[in-house]
Amino acid sequence: MPKHIGIVSVTHEGTALCYRTICSEADSILGEFQHPQISMHSFSLGDYMRFISRGDWEGVARLLLESAEKVAHAGADFAVCPCNTAHQAFRFVRSRSLIPWLHIVEVVSDAAVARGLSKLGILGTRSLMEGNLYREVLSERGIESVIPDDLTDRQKINALIFDELVKGILKDSTREFFRGVVSRLVNNGCDGVVMGCTEIPLILGPKDVEVPLLDSTRLLARAALDEALREV
Repeated sequence: MPKHIGIVSVTHEGTALCYRTICSEADSILGEFQHPQISMHSFSLGDYMRFISRGDWEGVARLLLESAEKVAHAGADFAVCPCNTAHQAFRFVRSRSLIPWLHIVEVVSDAAVARGLSKLGILGTRSLMEGNLYREVLSERGIESVIPDDLTDRQKINALIFDELVKGILKDSTREFFRGVVSRLVNNGCDGVVMGCTEIPLILGPKDVEVPLLDSTRLLARAALDEALREV
């Protein structure tokens, strides 16, 4: 029996993409219409934003842990959270959780190592880009990370995420803006770019840019599927 996957949801669009990816890719491994058991719990994004907006990561952690407890009681063997920003609270989560977690930033960083990338641009919410989470995890693996130099770019990325992408609003103008940001990161020496917001893959794809994109949403979903199918 595959392990039971618990999804701790923060944003519905990123969660939906993660869930669809697990189910669609399981089908080719387990057989038509087959996938591991999956349980999900979600507080509203508004609940999280009360803490995120003031950098209260212990408050974020309390919500993550309560969701993890609910999916654990539903039978989940481990948890994933398809939200990069929320992982800034992870230092308060892992040791207190009833079940193990897969860490989205570690999953992405391991994928970067496997692809031989050496300098990554990081796209995500402003707190994620300007924080240390990706920088610390990537540096442990010998990979340099940079963020868009222009504060205006970082502010606009943050606004587009919260005003459009988490609401499922997808505009060609937004895609073109992200393409421009990626181009500037490439000019800064990046050989790959992390889509460190789980909604960015909804608007930006490999055909839109000239360097590899590390899709944190689908990478986490595939890691969850691998873990579910791993022999105990």
